[in-house]
Amino acid sequence: MMNSDEILEKTAAIIRDTVRCGPVPISRATRAMDVRGWDSLSHTMILIQLEDGFGISLPMDRVLRLGTVGDLVELIAELTADR
Repeated sequence: MMNSDEILEKTAAIIRDTVRCGPVPISRATRAMDVRGWDSLSHTMILIQLEDGFGISLPMDRVLRLGTVGDLVELIAELTADR
């Protein structure tokens, strides 16, 4: 089982790779508008890559309420906790 720091690191790498923004800092407080290239299309691609990368299915009702990368990390941690 991954801890939240490991989930954040993997999530940040997926975001950077998907939007091709280079080595920009991504923290729990980061919002989509803080990352150059993170638009609605790349957001969908990020979610798909996260589902594939973590082997989960992100519930859309929960995804729509996310505000920060930290919120996303918490959701992923919750969905992977039983493994």
